[in-house]
Amino acid sequence: MDGIFVTQNARGMGLGRALLQAIKTKADQRNCSDVRLDVIDNNPRARALYEREGFIAGKVQTLGPLKHLFGFSSATEMRFTLHSHS
Repeated sequence: MDGIFVTQNARGMGLGRALLQAIKTKADQRNCSDVRLDVIDNNPRARALYEREGFIAGKVQTLGPLKHLFGFSSATEMRFTLHSHS
């Protein structure tokens, strides 16, 4: 998954959760084994949402000197494993 975004005035209304549920449903329909996303270090609300939705944190990639260009220092890979398809 590339990314989702909920505008400031729509946050806290369950839209992020609904988007994640739709993404997981679509991935399951396509027989995907998991959904992977990256969350940046300066977005703890998004990370908390992903964790509440069952995503597990994995490797962390740091940007080093590029952090000044992108506005964040690291990104954590998070993965949600779907039911296995037989």
